[in-house]
Amino acid sequence: MACRILIVDDDPVVREVLEQIITGLGHNPDVARDGLEGLRKTSENEYEIIFTDLKMPGLGGMDFLKEVKRGNPSVSVVVITGFPTVEAAVSAMKEGADDFITKPFNIDSIQSIIGRLAGSRSLIRQDGGVVSAESVKRLNSALFSKIQKINLLKTISAEVDGLSSNAELYEKIVGMASRLLFARTVSFGIIENGHMKIKKSKGIREKEIPVAGSLLEKVVKNGRHYLAAAGEVDPHNGNLLRAQLLSIPFTVNGEVFGVLNIGDKADGTGFSDDEIGLGLTFARKVALRIENNALYDVFYSSLVSALKSLVNSIEARDSYTKQHSERVTDYALQIAGIMGLSEDDKNAIGFGGYLHDIGKIGVRDTVLLKQGVLTSEEVDEIRLHPVIGDNIISPLKFFPKEKSLIRGHHERFDGSGYPDGIAGDDIPVIVRVLSIADTFDAMTSVRPYRSAKSHQAAVKELVRCSGTQFDGEIVSAFLQTPAGRGARPRRP
Repeated sequence: MACRILIVDDDPVVREVLEQIITGLGHNPDVARDGLEGLRKTSENEYEIIFTDLKMPGLGGMDFLKEVKRGNPSVSVVVITGFPTVEAAVSAMKEGADDFITKPFNIDSIQSIIGRLAGSRSLIRQDGGVVSAESVKRLNSALFSKIQKINLLKTISAEVDGLSSNAELYEKIVGMASRLLFARTVSFGIIENGHMKIKKSKGIREKEIPVAGSLLEKVVKNGRHYLAAAGEVDPHNGNLLRAQLLSIPFTVNGEVFGVLNIGDKADGTGFSDDEIGLGLTFARKVALRIENNALYDVFYSSLVSALKSLVNSIEARDSYTKQHSERVTDYALQIAGIMGLSEDDKNAIGFGGYLHDIGKIGVRDTVLLKQGVLTSEEVDEIRLHPVIGDNIISPLKFFPKEKSLIRGHHERFDGSGYPDGIAGDDIPVIVRVLSIADTFDAMTSVRPYRSAKSHQAAVKELVRCSGTQFDGEIVSAFLQTPAGRGARPRRP
């Protein structure tokens, strides 16, 4: 039987696509261009199901939902959402929405939602319009179960957003999918040279699977998920499946680059339409994160190359300091290893150490390369380079630790350094580490105004200045490094 359905969305393309799908399913939908028009139509007509977008100008979807439910609590409302608004969809269901769909639309999911909601409405009505308590109990239980699963999806989505490395994402995706759909066997792999090379799996031993001739071939070729029934061939080992297997493609720009396989549900049941929808939403979320991470890596690499080119241009001006930044970074990483600093700190040293003198791009050659003693004005100009470097790196908001290295590497433990005169633990530990590495390399390198100190003399000076210019504990750590024990430094 056809249902009376209203579509509320400010996007004409979305309205048209959804209208065509619902019409094709045998219903005769009405449409509204925004929440206000939707309210007017609900006051003039009686609808059984309403599909509404959450983000609309004027009256938003959440306010529209509340007004509709206030006027007609029995109407079924389905919210339309994209990846960034899964959280809003959960909130909408708590406000009374009955379900949600994500863009792009899946015909099977829409058909399933309409069928379930239409069936629910007829189920809870008995003779004379009396509500069956048992029916309401079953429906409430089903709704509660769905909200739990959506909340779990929300939690997992937040975990996905926190993974900026695809290597980390590949490591955790299988566990996430297993938690979401209570599956005992899961695999995720990248499609390369006609094979699915498994990055992570649960309950599966194989590491590489040929695509041709298996159900994976359908998934990769069509770019759509496939639900294999028990008795079909398991692509992982060639045996017959003992339970359903849900195979979901991961796509970028229409090309399938990976496949997630989920099977053998812990409760022994098959995958419901709702569970398939959750699996597809999860897969799209992860695929988008993988794509964003890859784009970030490309951007980051290009940015790092550009910044390193600036450093190279500085060192090309001054033959005495050539490869100074590389040596300072090497020494600082040796100290970080002895101290057991975190990988995050080591990564900051690895990049920020290389850039610590980038501000010298703003110092005149006549000052930077001067053979004799600097005047007080020239000293002031030299001392500006940490601030200049800070100004160069500041627009790049995702380098906070590296920024502290660039600005603070001439601060002193006793507070007499520059440019800010901070002291002790107020100086970040990675900055205190780099300061020692920088000073050691400066002392053991030939400069325009003096010859290089011996290793023994440089170490003696570091020890003498422990507790004043330098953090004594970090000086002690330096003395345990290969460089501190006298290993030959890297030279150009």
